[in-house]
Amino acid sequence: MPDSILLRHEGAVSTIVIDRPPLNTVTPAALVELDAAFARLEERTETRAIVLTGAGTRAFCAGASLDDKPKREGDDGDGFREAGRALIRRIETHPKPVIAAIRGWAIGGGFAIAQACDVRIASETAKFRTGDAYIGIVPSWGISLVRLAHYIGRNRTLDMLMLGEDISARAAHELGLITRAVPDDRFEAEIAAVAGRIASGAPLVFRAIKEAVYAQYHDGPPAAAELETRWAKATQFSFDAQEGIAAFKEKRKPGFKGR
Repeated sequence: MPDSILLRHEGAVSTIVIDRPPLNTVTPAALVELDAAFARLEERTETRAIVLTGAGTRAFCAGASLDDKPKREGDDGDGFREAGRALIRRIETHPKPVIAAIRGWAIGGGFAIAQACDVRIASETAKFRTGDAYIGIVPSWGISLVRLAHYIGRNRTLDMLMLGEDISARAAHELGLITRAVPDDRFEAEIAAVAGRIASGAPLVFRAIKEAVYAQYHDGPPAAAELETRWAKATQFSFDAQEGIAAFKEKRKPGFKGR
C-alpha cells in the first residue's frame, strides 16, 4: 500500500488512514489508493468492520488538493471527479460497515467522504464546511448536490451550501450529519468501542441493511422492499440466524460467521 494511504488490522477491525498531513487533502492518486484499500478489505474475510480516519488531529480530510484542480479551460477534470464519485460509491455499497473517525476539519471532498460512511463518530474538535461557493467550485462528488437533501432535508441543505459557514461537531450532530460527538480525550476509546460492537454483529444482516438503505434513495422504496424480501429469505436458515437466536435464549454473545 503506498505511503499516502495506510492500512492496519486489529482483530476483526481494519483501519484505513489518509496519511497526508497536516490537512490530509486527497489527490487523484490518493483517491485511487483509497478505493483499492476498500477493495482489498472486501476480500479480507477476517475484517468485520472498517474505520476510516485521517492522520493527526488537524483534519480528517480537507478535501481535494487544489494543486490538482484543472488550471485552465480545456483541462480534463473528469478523471478527478469520477475518482471521487467512485470512492463515494465504493463506501456506500461496500458489503462491510464503514465508520468515519473524524477529528479536526472535514471540508469539501472530505465532508463528502465522511458522509458516505455508515456511522460517523466525531471528536468535539471536529469542524465541517461546505463552502465551495466561496471558492468558485461546484461540489461534484455526488454528496452535496445529489445526496445531502436526502440525508438532512432541502432547507438545511440549502442553508449549509449557500452560507458555507463552519459547523461545529455539536451543530453537526443536531443536523444529523454525525452519529455522535465525543470529548477528544475519549475519542480513541469511543472509536474502538463502536468498531468492536459493529464487528460483533451479523455480517449478512449488515450487508442487507446497507443494500436496502442505499436502494431507498438510489432506486426507490419498491427496490428496497424487494431487497428486504430477498435477504430475509436468503438468511432465514443461515448459521448466523440460528446462532443469534440460540445466543439470545442462552444469554451469551453470539459467534457469527457470516454464513
